[in-house]
Amino acid sequence: MQIVDITGPTYHGMWTYGSPYPEVVVEEIPAPEWIEFPTYSWRFELGAQTGTYLETSLHLWREGPPLVDIPVESLFMRDAVVVHVPKAADERIEVEDLEASGVEVRKGDAVFVDTGWDAHWDQEDFVAACPWFSHDAMCWILDREPFLMGGDMPRFDSWADPQGFFGRFFRQGTLLLAPVVNLGQVTAPRCKLVALPFKVTQSCAAPCRALLIEGG
Repeated sequence: MQIVDITGPTYHGMWTYGSPYPEVVVEEIPAPEWIEFPTYSWRFELGAQTGTYLETSLHLWREGPPLVDIPVESLFMRDAVVVHVPKAADERIEVEDLEASGVEVRKGDAVFVDTGWDAHWDQEDFVAACPWFSHDAMCWILDREPFLMGGDMPRFDSWADPQGFFGRFFRQGTLLLAPVVNLGQVTAPRCKLVALPFKVTQSCAAPCRALLIEGG
């Protein structure tokens, strides 16, 4: 059995989606004066979409479910596949790329697309220059009715040339788990997903610890 941690690291000053999304703060706080022995702790300031996060349709529609309403058992040992599609900066993912991978996507799967962009996680171009999906490529995935869709890019759509697929994406009830890392380490045709988001009420999304498990 191989366990691949696909959670990207969270750290002080890391990338964000820009205002009004908050800057990420991770800093040590001083020990309380009333404690007679040394203690150590840290303060975090994060947004719902910080690092690797899980998101529901509440991101677009008020009638969508808050993340806390997603049954945790549906996120434990979920059938998953990884589609390996190497891409460069600002390169579009096409239907032909997905079909050429030879990966079979089944209804209810967690589907992850690996472009190799996670190598840019700590670089300035991570958000602005990531690969993105054509409308037809995203529809190719959505036609297979996945439970969850993930990828190693922080944006699935292009800011400069919007493809307009997110309405359908969330209308289907598809969950979004992104951006993730280490998908290139997954070689099995099928694996299992464990995704455990921070349990916070009344939010569309939250940072999430996610693992892919091969074999076992």
